[in-house]
Amino acid sequence: MIGALDDAPRPALDGSSPGVHGPAMTANGIPASAIPASGIPVASTPVMPATGMPAAALPVLGMIDLLLRDRGGMLARIRQGVGLAAILRTMIVTIAVTMAIVGAALGSYRGGLQIAYAAIKLPVVLLGTAALSAPALSSIGAALGRRSRLAADLTLVMAALAFGSLLLVACTPLVLLGRSIDLEYHRMILATVAMFAIAGGAALHMICRGVALEAGPGWRTAVAGLCVVFSLVGGQLAWALRPYLMRPRGPDVVFLRDVEGGLFDSVSGALRSARGIYDRDEAPLGERRP
Repeated sequence: MIGALDDAPRPALDGSSPGVHGPAMTANGIPASAIPASGIPVASTPVMPATGMPAAALPVLGMIDLLLRDRGGMLARIRQGVGLAAILRTMIVTIAVTMAIVGAALGSYRGGLQIAYAAIKLPVVLLGTAALSAPALSSIGAALGRRSRLAADLTLVMAALAFGSLLLVACTPLVLLGRSIDLEYHRMILATVAMFAIAGGAALHMICRGVALEAGPGWRTAVAGLCVVFSLVGGQLAWALRPYLMRPRGPDVVFLRDVEGGLFDSVSGALRSARGIYDRDEAPLGERRP
């Protein structure tokens, strides 16, 4: 009996048994078949450190859903460099589509060709601002000792602007409501500026969160420099490509207006006009539109 027991198969120390079908496991829980002759295990799918979940590729709608529901997860992907090209493409398409919708809504206040003009120009403003501002974040950070990551920084800025664009497109019904109730022109301008300011603040907050995750040297100064460049570049580019919102009885629609004054002068003038203080006796009027 004792000899028979000694000859019986014994379970392996790693939990597998020779009589049971299944892969043999090592003490670390790695299948023995996954270890080549060199003794180094084969690399598996990358894992997101923030969630512990595999960093699987997401579809386009999945990325947009992640941006809206879990911006921390999106920032973790960008920080780890997971699928930057796919994220960047999705964010560019999101900005182009959403800002075209917002531009068309603003152009509907005047109607006609202004709808198409504004739908073309607004995406150009945001994409151009991102393309010109992201290098500033990388260069200022590199000068202060931050690791240079231009691709990740560009993806971060694009993702933040895409989030702001989604907020703006959610406000489109308010623009259409103002058009339907014939909201006074200068009040419409102030409402539009307020919506863009809220969306811009949300985008900058997301950029700050993304850079702060690195906890590297000089990240605060880099973000401050980005805010300055972002405001100057975005404001000037938007001013150069105006108009977006025109009076219903304004003059003929033009794609670009002559450069005069500045963005701050325009906003302050709209504030004065909304209070009944006008800088000129009357505005140029065109034909009355139905």
